Amino acid sequence: MAQPPLLCEEGNGGSADTTPECLVNLTLEARILQEVIEHAKAAYPNEGCGLVSGTRFIPMPNIAQSASEFEMDPAELIKALRELRTEGEELVAIYHSHPHGPLRPSKTDIERAYYPEAAHLIVSLAELEHPRVAAFRIANGEALEIELRAIV
Repeated sequence: MAQPPLLCEEGNGGSADTTPECLVNLTLEARILQEVIEHAKAAYPNEGCGLVSGTRFIPMPNIAQSASEFEMDPAELIKALRELRTEGEELVAIYHSHPHGPLRPSKTDIERAYYPEAAHLIVSLAELEHPRVAAFRIANGEALEIELRAIV
């Protein structure tokens, strides 16, 4: 059985390792990254959003139903976070798409980054047939691009 992807390759068996060297990369299984991209395309022309644990992608409803912002359904978000905790999994990333925008967090994204321990994945669909994905750490009003690795 394949080892689950870790927030940091030198991490502690699936838990999010928050040592400084581990905050500069995000490693995910390629299939999870593909699920995120497919979800972003399906949500187009609106923003898509969801959660990523070390082992799976959890799509979330965007109750804003907007091409320029996302808001996860609060009840669904609480339910998903409880499920992760119950199953011993950790939230490693929060994803949303920018259907027409740049591949970087907006001012609103930075202001609403309520989970600084989680990476933020952004899928840009500015070129719909060639989606681009980047990962960021957002904390204290600052966004830092981090390395995103996909493993097979």
